[in-house]
Amino acid sequence: MNIHNEIIKELKSKGAKGNLTADTQFSSIGLDSLDLMDMITVLEERLSIFVPDDKLLEIKTIKDLENVIAELTK
Repeated sequence: MNIHNEIIKELKSKGAKGNLTADTQFSSIGLDSLDLMDMITVLEERLSIFVPDDKLLEIKTIKDLENVIAELTK
């Protein structure tokens, strides 16, 4: 499974447009903290993971989220 593609797919389902790269900040594409939490909840269910609260504060970019998910799926 490609984590990056799963994140991009979920972002596009939330209405994100444009070139979404690993360095894209969620705030720059109009996702507020509630939108981000909703997206993370969907990904948690889809990937059978749980993102701890302390990790949530670290997530600012797509790459940040990829790293957290990769760490949890080891």
